[in-house]
Amino acid sequence: MSLKSWHFSTQAISTEERPQVWRDAMNAACLPHDAAPINEGFEGDVVGIVSPTGIEFSRVRATPLTISGSFRNQQAALWLALLLEGRSMFLGSNERVPVARGDMLYGPCGRESTLELRADFRLLYVRVPTTLLHPGLVDPRRLTCGVLPGDSSLTRVLAAMLRAVGDELEDLDAEDIHPIEVALSEFLVASLANHHAVHTLGDRKRSEHFLRICQSIDQQLGDVELSLNTITEQQRVSSRYVQKLFEDAGMSFTGYVRDRRLERCRQELMSPAHRGLSVSEICFRWGFNDAAHFSRSFRAKFDMTPRSCRKESAVSGDV
Repeated sequence: MSLKSWHFSTQAISTEERPQVWRDAMNAACLPHDAAPINEGFEGDVVGIVSPTGIEFSRVRATPLTISGSFRNQQAALWLALLLEGRSMFLGSNERVPVARGDMLYGPCGRESTLELRADFRLLYVRVPTTLLHPGLVDPRRLTCGVLPGDSSLTRVLAAMLRAVGDELEDLDAEDIHPIEVALSEFLVASLANHHAVHTLGDRKRSEHFLRICQSIDQQLGDVELSLNTITEQQRVSSRYVQKLFEDAGMSFTGYVRDRRLERCRQELMSPAHRGLSVSEICFRWGFNDAAHFSRSFRAKFDMTPRSCRKESAVSGDV
């Protein structure tokens, strides 16, 4: 099954038409473009795909270029940028930082930043909707732009996966992209926390403990017996402490478990790799024990039934 995709290139385009083609390419990738005209020798192309859950991957190749400003008209999302080839300098928080190979840039979409690409380059730009990230763990209003250093083990693993995505972008289909979607959101939150970029609860230690608890829950979502007592015994903390962590993050333990299970079900309903499983099998696979209750909860959260979600995904993927 194919993914929604696009491709813009200045090759075989007249000099007069190149600025408009490049503006269209940058708009498709939701990247800001300079109002100044590009020089006569400029060349570039952008290849992009959108995954079933709305993650956008764009590979940008061009001669030296500065990408500066912000792209306002887009949904709430976090962006990642990985330099595949070339040299660059990043200005995100009033500080100029050279970007080394393996470093990854990040920030909330809509925030001003500047990336100076000083040689012919290839860049993978990824936009992850905030709805796919841990609720309460990543607040774009508190997150600034920054650099995830390549000497971190988490960043190295994430960068290796994204580098492979950038190299294989044209050949990926909806079945290939599903495990990447799941891994990307998990790695992104963990990498930001490891870099101390996420402090939702105001205190670093409490935020890190909250992240560990959420990760522990996520690893056990398929267990129908998962409960608050399960987590408190595993973490050796009181029920009140866990409840307070969730309250401070603006949610409840029960609501978090339900929403994460629903999101996992939605991802599998949209995934061609799980087309052989019935809606009920997916529901029970992720810890729900009542198909009718699952259907009502799914509709309340996503404003559609599980069957409609599967049907719409199949239709859009065949376009």
